[in-house]
Amino acid sequence: MVESVRYWVVDSFAHAPYTGNPAGVVLEADGLDDRQMIAIAREINVSETAFVTNARGAGEMRLRWFTPRCETGFCGHATLAAAHVAARDGVTRSADVVSHTVGRSDLRFHTAAGVLELRFESIPPAGPGQLPLDALISPDEPFTTLQDGVWWLSMPDPGLRPDHTNPMHTAQLLGISVDDFEPAVPIMRTRDDDLIIMIRNWQTLMEMRPSFAELGRWCEQHGIRGICVATRHTLTTSTDVHSRFFAPAAGIPEDPVTGSVHGPLAVMMVVNDNTPMSDGVASLNCMQGEPGGRTGLVRVLVRRRERGYDVAIAGRCETTMSGLLRVPPRI
Repeated sequence: MVESVRYWVVDSFAHAPYTGNPAGVVLEADGLDDRQMIAIAREINVSETAFVTNARGAGEMRLRWFTPRCETGFCGHATLAAAHVAARDGVTRSADVVSHTVGRSDLRFHTAAGVLELRFESIPPAGPGQLPLDALISPDEPFTTLQDGVWWLSMPDPGLRPDHTNPMHTAQLLGISVDDFEPAVPIMRTRDDDLIIMIRNWQTLMEMRPSFAELGRWCEQHGIRGICVATRHTLTTSTDVHSRFFAPAAGIPEDPVTGSVHGPLAVMMVVNDNTPMSDGVASLNCMQGEPGGRTGLVRVLVRRRERGYDVAIAGRCETTMSGLLRVPPRI
């Protein structure tokens, strides 16, 4: 029996180490059961830990995500972290490490959310802050080395639908008023059972202090994973939307940067004409976090298709920690 596993902590959507959202990664999770994975996620003690199986085999690489409390159906920042570790650790034998040919993904993970495809794009030294608009739309140049760059993740369908919970009670639990909501933008629920609420004012967003215990109980009662509160009224013209994300029912009072919610958030903005499109494509720079805390940048591309939208998110990754963990006993 394996007595220890190697782990990494990676900051995703980071502009420097110790920014963005930290995720744990266990690259060789073969043989671990669910309780062992939860115990390891609790020990690493970040919002999500990614567990990869068959990373060095010849078949499918499978990916699962665990908070310190439970398994989740999809996690964007931990997926980027897993790709970052797998690529830098030299995983080459899996059938899901795709050769670097034009228009193809570089990594593929099989997950509960479907097959997730990722592509690494180098960022040229010039032009800091520029968004590589052609990352998934016309990927003409394959990468050869993992220099500074971003990982692009093709998102599952956002599954947006109207939410029917009481908006006044939701506002009360968040510590704001329904008058703070954007009146023309309805509250929506995503495929991951997150709520997205658009509000009028950046200052209100920054001053929010939810009642986490009550909010967590209420989310559990209504099958809600978390709540994204966002505003288009940001401090800089280079940021299209600023958000915060609360998930106390999943054991995460406030998540620093939530990749999975940004695909639905971007589509919601496109549907409500809150962001311009050029030739059927919208590009957004999305900031999440609060002053004095961790913040991160999520880059999003939305492309209109005949029915619905194709969405991809991207972010930089920085490894800050690695080591060995003793495998917990089976119970």
